[in-house]
Amino acid sequence: MGGRLTIFTSIVVAVVAMPGVAAAHAVGGRLDLPVPLSFFIVGAGLAVAASFGVVAAVWPRPRLQGPGPATPIGGAWVRPLRLGLAGIGVVALFLVVATGLWHGPERTIGPALVFIYFWLVVPFAAAVAGNWWLGLSPWRTIGPMVAPNTTDVEATRDLGIWPAAALFLAFTWFELVYVNNTDPQVLAIVALAYTVLLLAVMSWLGVQRGLRHWGLMENYARLVGAISPIEWRTGRDGDVTLARRSWLRALPALPEERGLAAFVVVMIGTVTYDGMSGTGWWRRVFRDEVNDQLFGALALLGVVAAIGAAYLAASWAASRVGETELTASEVARSFAHTLVPIGLAYAVAHYVTLVVFEGQLLIHTASDPFGRGWNLFGTARWNVSFWSWLSPTIVWYVQVTAIVAGHVAGVVLAHDRALATFSSERAARSQYVMLLLMVGLTSLGLFILSG
Repeated sequence: MGGRLTIFTSIVVAVVAMPGVAAAHAVGGRLDLPVPLSFFIVGAGLAVAASFGVVAAVWPRPRLQGPGPATPIGGAWVRPLRLGLAGIGVVALFLVVATGLWHGPERTIGPALVFIYFWLVVPFAAAVAGNWWLGLSPWRTIGPMVAPNTTDVEATRDLGIWPAAALFLAFTWFELVYVNNTDPQVLAIVALAYTVLLLAVMSWLGVQRGLRHWGLMENYARLVGAISPIEWRTGRDGDVTLARRSWLRALPALPEERGLAAFVVVMIGTVTYDGMSGTGWWRRVFRDEVNDQLFGALALLGVVAAIGAAYLAASWAASRVGETELTASEVARSFAHTLVPIGLAYAVAHYVTLVVFEGQLLIHTASDPFGRGWNLFGTARWNVSFWSWLSPTIVWYVQVTAIVAGHVAGVVLAHDRALATFSSERAARSQYVMLLLMVGLTSLGLFILSG
């Protein structure tokens, strides 16, 4: 242990001694950073590596495996909260469909509901408030109207959450590549098609199992919500109860389902593609193809595949060093939960300003949801407020903090799972390649944000 502490101390001293890293204060944009970008990248990478040194030195046995204790919370207000969320979800789905079928020439409420609140606010809030999508989901609310009480278990034995992972990738393609994604009619068609798909699946498999295998947001919010200290539970009657638990404790308890690793890789890979495709160097290198939809689709698949290949290689290395009988794919599935905080960190870092500023469009469009010149609540002329105190430098530090914190959480979770999977002598060594992957992802994330 003394040798490990010496290594850790050296790393910390190196980080603190870097000029400007410990006390860098200035005002500037992301292209005019307080200190050189290389300092941020090297410092953040060393911080992630240092966390591994600390954990390896002071964490000799697994502590996070299993769900851990949970204390029930709530009271008479829980049921009204669940009913209120259900009502909001159904109304939101109705507005997305209705505004696409009947809208005027002005901006409608659909794009803000889908791309800001459905796609970003729901999972971001789940990391703090738990999987509140269990109450909000319109498909969970209307599903019992068509779904049977029985479930065809045999039909879903090998399904896992592969369908949900494929739908996640498809929706990201729609958001990032498809050119007419904000057209109200297109959004209505997509919402209707997804609703029909889920209703058909639920009529076949039942509500719980159908949404578990095919629900895009069901799985996204479930995985991110496992970070939270709040647990949402659903009973057989569809009712919801709440409980309090420790941060991150639910992640190691996630079922190791088929497709779990693929889902988390898609979480990271799609955000990575979005960041890369928006940088200046990407546009310089691919200037002739940057607006081509086929190229965009192939590039999206390529980035996701590259992230997946790197993770699978790290899992293979861990299985070899750990001298386990588990295959690389089984190790990848076992450690997939360790990537969830990283996927969330990437999303927060890339989209925090989008939520803060573009999220204000809901105030405007709430008064005129159909884009017909209405002013129901007196906010139709609301303009996005760009707060002067939220400088690009503050945003940059928020993004750096999110990415480093996400990777440090991933390191802690990976070490704890390694102790439970491999022998104590090989647990730390089995994670060397995984650590390199996390340091590489940290550096890549900061490089993309700077561009």
